[in-house]
Amino acid sequence: MLDPARCRRLIVYGGSFDPPHRAHVELPFHVAEKIDAEGVLFVPSGNPPHKGGPIASGADRMKMLQLALGDREDAAISSYEIDHHEQASYTANTLQHLRDTLGEGVELRLLIGADMAAMFYRWRQPRRIIELAEPVVMMRPPLDVERLLAALPDELDELERQAWRQRIVQCPQIDAASTTLRQSLAAGDYQSETVRKLLSEPVVDYIRRCGLYRVQ
Repeated sequence: MLDPARCRRLIVYGGSFDPPHRAHVELPFHVAEKIDAEGVLFVPSGNPPHKGGPIASGADRMKMLQLALGDREDAAISSYEIDHHEQASYTANTLQHLRDTLGEGVELRLLIGADMAAMFYRWRQPRRIIELAEPVVMMRPPLDVERLLAALPDELDELERQAWRQRIVQCPQIDAASTTLRQSLAAGDYQSETVRKLLSEPVVDYIRRCGLYRVQ
């Protein structure tokens, strides 16, 4: 796997990955190619402050992510948030840890979806996040560039508002509803169209063997 410390430019991509599906493991590399990044560092969430915790354990999500990524040489996984799951997983704290660990020679870019970008200034220390890792935004329907800019706070000056326009990367549409996917897995329907379309065979095999997501 990738050694993040040897990268010139590195995408940091956080999420629950519960489970890691096709959009999780394809779109970040599409963005990496567009912005000339050498790899993607996946950061499975520990204890997200703004939503309920993941269903699968941290260890299971780490293992599924490893299986989903396979032997890619442009990907790495950080267990930092999972290792510190007793604390709220604030993005600014995670990025500060990565900056301290990797040094100043690695340019960090924080990959987020357009829906998260629209709410970015509600996050803890948003401007500190930009200092540590300038965001790059995956733009997919139904949001478009103008709707995203309109969703940003009114008090932003024009320079800061237009900076977001430059952070946008258009991405292909992949229908990947995690809730629908987990419903199929809960029912043990491992051959459903949703499961077969969104999950790799090694991940499905792991979920089946471990009984993850099944309703008891």
